[in-house]
Amino acid sequence: MSVDWKKFEGQVVKNVFPLQKFLGSTDHSAVFSTQSTHAEPKKLAIKFINAGPNADYQDVLLQRASKLSHPNLFHLLPGGRWQLAEMDLGFVVMEYAEQDLGHVLPERPLTAKETREMLGPLLDALKYIHSKGFAHSHIKPSNIMTTGERLKLAFDTVLPLGEPRPTYRPVDVYDAPEAGTALVAGAGDVWSLGMTLVETLTQHPPASSPENQADPIVPPTLPQPFLDITRHCLRRDPLLRWTTEQIADCLNPAPVQVPAPSVAPAGKKIEPKKIEPAAEPAAEMWQDIHYTWVVLCKNYFFHMQQNLFFRHRIPLAYTDPFSPVPDVEGPFKVRCDDCGKTYVYKRSNLRRYEGEVPKFTTHPLF
Repeated sequence: MSVDWKKFEGQVVKNVFPLQKFLGSTDHSAVFSTQSTHAEPKKLAIKFINAGPNADYQDVLLQRASKLSHPNLFHLLPGGRWQLAEMDLGFVVMEYAEQDLGHVLPERPLTAKETREMLGPLLDALKYIHSKGFAHSHIKPSNIMTTGERLKLAFDTVLPLGEPRPTYRPVDVYDAPEAGTALVAGAGDVWSLGMTLVETLTQHPPASSPENQADPIVPPTLPQPFLDITRHCLRRDPLLRWTTEQIADCLNPAPVQVPAPSVAPAGKKIEPKKIEPAAEPAAEMWQDIHYTWVVLCKNYFFHMQQNLFFRHRIPLAYTDPFSPVPDVEGPFKVRCDDCGKTYVYKRSNLRRYEGEVPKFTTHPLF
């Protein structure tokens, strides 16, 4: 679908959603930034899908997808149909992502720590989607995004388990070898997850082609447990691939229970006892726990280079776990010692943070 999407900037969909900025497109879809029309406008994204003769099917599918709800899934608003030029398009509205993994990887691979932080929430979201009778059907870096301090998965690509793949959805490098012929299954998501993990750690997905019946070669330099996980995800036979539960068990193995030595009376069997961790002395109230009022630096793209999934906190003042939000007269300016930028904040931007922070000078307002 060769379309000059940028020319549609400025149009308003349903008299509600202005097409503010063209963000990108594929062969059958395009995404724009938009916003809600409430008293406090919220930045959103609107995605158009050209499903051709399958438009009615796509509408029903997106309506069903909009009912899914999980902390690590983007919230979808029920969309509809809209005409752009001569095209009859379906559309869906979703949260706006500050960054996606597809834009990060050309600059640098993720560390093993960042990959672990990504994979846990991703597995939770996938298990939820499968439990609702869907496959995600398009796990790839550009669908893994961050909003605030939370990783979220775009899931407007979901397809019902056990049904044929729609013809308007072409396969790509992230799709399993059987994607073009077999019925939709969760094993296809596991393959796509394996391709994405390799790319996350190396900046390149492993080579795979229909002509070569061997499993893709996973770089042996991948750190554990990702080496084992990706090798078991990228099996050409879908029946041999790990499930999401097996991946989760490999990522966070259960602790081994070691039996405590014991002397038993003659003829009596001793059952092994689970060794409990030594109890730590109870802390009185919030002793040894640090609390500070912080704001999140708005220079997100600078700090993202250091940690993809967590916004940079700027400490302003020490506090405790009970004090109410200070009655700060705003707006007020705060300079970030890390990036050097100064931004304006409001009282509603203040957050109570529990944990260690670098030494800092209390902000004059406190």
